[in-house]
Amino acid sequence: MARIWQSFDLVVTLAVSLTIGVLGMLGLAGGPLLSGATLATLAALAAGSLHSRLQTGRLLELTRRHLVEKPPADRLLHVPAPGTEIDLAHATEIDIVGVTLNRTVRNHAAALTQCLRRGGTVRIAVIDPHGEVLGEAARRSTSPGAAGVFANRVRPTLDLLDTMTGRLEVRLLDFVPAFGLLAVDRHRPGGRLGVDIYSHTFDGTEAALTLRAGRDHVWYQHFLAELDQIWAAGRPR
Repeated sequence: MARIWQSFDLVVTLAVSLTIGVLGMLGLAGGPLLSGATLATLAALAAGSLHSRLQTGRLLELTRRHLVEKPPADRLLHVPAPGTEIDLAHATEIDIVGVTLNRTVRNHAAALTQCLRRGGTVRIAVIDPHGEVLGEAARRSTSPGAAGVFANRVRPTLDLLDTMTGRLEVRLLDFVPAFGLLAVDRHRPGGRLGVDIYSHTFDGTEAALTLRAGRDHVWYQHFLAELDQIWAAGRPR
């Protein structure tokens, strides 16, 4: 019914044409009738043209609003709220790689503990709190004198992990990873992967990218390979 209404001008034109044709064959189509039919046809065509213009205008307006309100980059990158980047509920396999992960592990502590209690696996990799990598982390954040700050942030992370029991593995890195990674059920079709793009500004805002196994296959596999590379380079604690 909606499609017929959208083609109202064509339907009216066809109906009028058929009617006039039949009346003409019967010799009943006089001058006034032809004039009225012509006006009716022109009105139907005008109505159809107006309807098409209104639809086109609405489409252009929606497109303009979408582009103005949400630029292309914002459809991919976002600033995650603390602890809400990826839902860890019901996860059976969690991998997290980062610099100190102080906020991440603290905000997800309950979910990590529940995963371990269910018999799941949790793997965490952070920088070595006693290594030269602390200076590297400070220099990367363009705050060379902040090495002690990074040490003070990574130690509470390790202390909190020490309170957890189960299939937990922790590794220490002697280099600063280029980005943070949080993978949930990585080997399952519904696997999710969060990528935090680290800022060079100390305590600066970081952009994040969320990938899904079934939707973003190429980049999902790319960052999983990066995660495996970082994990392999870490030293078991």
